[in-house]
Amino acid sequence: MDYKAIAQNRLIRLVVGRLAMTIVTALFIAIVVFFAIRAIPGDPALTILGTDSTPDERARLRTVMGLDQPLLAQFTIWLGHLFSGDLGYSYSQGRPVTDIIGPALQNTLLLGTAASVIAILLALVMGNLATSPWRGLRRAVDAAEALFLSAPQYTVALLLLIAFAVLLPLFPAGGISTRGDGSAVDVLTHLALPAIALALAPGAQMARSLKTSISTLSASELLPTLRARGLSPWRITVHAHHNALPPMITVLGIQVGTMLGGALFVEQIFSIPGLGALVVQSVGLRDYTLVQAVALLIAVIFVVVLLLADVVNALLDPRIRKGRA
Repeated sequence: MDYKAIAQNRLIRLVVGRLAMTIVTALFIAIVVFFAIRAIPGDPALTILGTDSTPDERARLRTVMGLDQPLLAQFTIWLGHLFSGDLGYSYSQGRPVTDIIGPALQNTLLLGTAASVIAILLALVMGNLATSPWRGLRRAVDAAEALFLSAPQYTVALLLLIAFAVLLPLFPAGGISTRGDGSAVDVLTHLALPAIALALAPGAQMARSLKTSISTLSASELLPTLRARGLSPWRITVHAHHNALPPMITVLGIQVGTMLGGALFVEQIFSIPGLGALVVQSVGLRDYTLVQAVALLIAVIFVVVLLLADVVNALLDPRIRKGRA
């Protein structure tokens, strides 16, 4: 194996560097979440056992949960279990954290994927329309971008719910499935409104990035040179988007954080049992183990998406692979 060639490969070094950053970021998030959740007032044992429990019963539960030990000792024990693949045990639900997170993660990934697809399509349409030669169309797209960027995702979710699930019942009001068979049509119908609510702001932000990139290319010598060579309008458009897409993909990676944050509210509004709804529920129950695991998982998803965005950009742009950009 040619280790020297591997070390000199810009793409491999980029991936390795990002993986190292992912580990460091995850560790930092673990520290912040661990101590932040314990700063919230309230007794987990009292929340789990209820007010009818005796002080001795609550004390025994705190001992079982390890809450009678110093904070540093608790963190060390939890970190050791984490490195061994053990996310812990949820005493509020009476089962391992991995059994709880699995279905919630699947629902959040479905919602995030649907929202990402809608955001990309919206960005491509709005970004290209924003560079139209018609002034009125450009102004209309700019106004739509400003509206989508300024509207909070939970407000958009409520408006969509009222308009298209209550007043005009075209879509289900909530949940992830009605029939229970998990058919694709049934699931997509349930995900339509929450995915649109999550996608509008990121889509508008990516459209603005795409519009800026295309406008910059139009002002450069690239597109006039391609026209002078006799390339068809379609091939010129392909070349323009090949050069304009990397910045938009970077923005998409960053906007995933916006969608994950918005999912905290959107999943609650549409009663979707995902990670967002789970973290809100677990915070209310003072379920330290579950909150820590969910928050860490969300952070890792975000950093991994940024890594994938960098890899895709490196594949699209040879300057990144060669270290010139």
